[in-house]
Amino acid sequence: MSGAPETFQFDQERWRFDCEPSLTDAKVVEFCREGFLLLPGVVADDVNTRTCDWLDGTIDADPSWVPPGMTDADMARIRASHEPSTIFLEDWFCRGVLLHPTVTAIIRSLLGPNVGLPVLVSHHRVECPERAGQWHYDLDSLYGPELRYVEVFYFPQDTPMELGPTEVLPASHFERRRADPDTGGVATAGPAGTIGIHHQSILHRKGPSTATGVRRMLKYSYWRTTPPSRDWVRERSFDLARADFGGHQVANYAAHVYKWLCGEGDDYRIIGSQAWPSAAPLQVGRSYGFGLERGYLPDWRKDNADGYASPPSDRPSP
Repeated sequence: MSGAPETFQFDQERWRFDCEPSLTDAKVVEFCREGFLLLPGVVADDVNTRTCDWLDGTIDADPSWVPPGMTDADMARIRASHEPSTIFLEDWFCRGVLLHPTVTAIIRSLLGPNVGLPVLVSHHRVECPERAGQWHYDLDSLYGPELRYVEVFYFPQDTPMELGPTEVLPASHFERRRADPDTGGVATAGPAGTIGIHHQSILHRKGPSTATGVRRMLKYSYWRTTPPSRDWVRERSFDLARADFGGHQVANYAAHVYKWLCGEGDDYRIIGSQAWPSAAPLQVGRSYGFGLERGYLPDWRKDNADGYASPPSDRPSP
C-alpha cells in the first residue's frame, strides 16, 4: 500500500490493523481535552470520486471478499440502505479510506495496537439547502475516562460551509448536557477527502446549508482490542504537571482520560480548587496536587452536588 509505513499490518480475517502511532503527548492531550481532530483533504481525489459514485449507485459493486453466510441479496439490500456497510468490502475503499496511513497512525495512537476496523457505516446524505439539525449525542453514548472506540466522519466531496458540514462542540464529551440552538460549534468543513476523528460521546449536529447539491457523509467507528498504555510518540519536553488540559470543569475530566490512556486510570486522583490538572498562564509555579495517591475522582455520573466522587479505595470503612 503506497505511503504506508513498513510496519503496517492488515489482518483481513480478524478485521484488524496495526501500525506505528503518530500522535505526540501534546496531541493526545488535545484530543482528550477537545474531543476531536480534523484532517482536511487527506483521502485521494480518485478514491473520493469513486466513493461518491458507489454511494450514488452509478458504478457496480466489486467486493474483494464476502463475509461468511452473506448472500448476493444481502449485499444488494445493505448497499441500498442508509447503512451501506458493504462499501468496507471494496478493496479500493478499505485501503484508500479505512486504512489510510495518516488516519490509521492517529487511530493507533488513541486505541493501541491491533485496532478493530469498522463493521457498520451510516450514510448521512442531505439534499441541500437544508436547515441545521438539532444538537444531539449519539444513542448509547457513555461518559467515563475509558476510550474504547472513536468515531470518524468522512466527507467524500468538497464540503464548504454552504453544504452544511457536521458541527461538533469541543469539550462536550464529558457529560450529557443541553445545547442552545444557536450554540457555536466547530464546523468540519473542508475539501473532498476530509476526515474528522472524534470522541463518540461528543455533542454534534448537521450544519445549516445554503447551497444546492448533495452533501454525503459517512460515519463509522474503530475499536480498541487491547488494554491501554502510553505507547504513542513520547516527547522529551512534555511535562504532565504543566500540560494544558483545559479550564474549570474540563481539565479534571480530560486529564482522567489521558491517565486512562496511559494505563493509569485507577491511580488518578485530584483535590479540586486550583490544583492539578488545572493550570493558569499567569501562575508562577506548578499547580499543587500533582501525583497524589489519595484524593478524589471527577464525578462522571454527576451523583454529587460538588462534582467530585470519592474512589472506593479512599472511602472510610463503615
